[in-house]
Amino acid sequence: MQYSEFGLKARRVMLQKKISGAAIARQLGVSTSYVSEILKGTRSGNGRKEQIAEILGLEEELKKEAN
Repeated sequence: MQYSEFGLKARRVMLQKKISGAAIARQLGVSTSYVSEILKGTRSGNGRKEQIAEILGLEEELKKEAN
């Protein structure tokens, strides 16, 4: 499975904190597959990427990726 740079960092944090993609999807009110596609980089996320970063504490990482 190929992940974007953000997706790799997010997955690492998710594993450390034992947070599933399904749990994030429930919090955001979207499907698990949509969250997975955002982490893979196949979907932009239209603002959901920022929400995922906030849930996982990756806001600074997301800012660095944008630069």
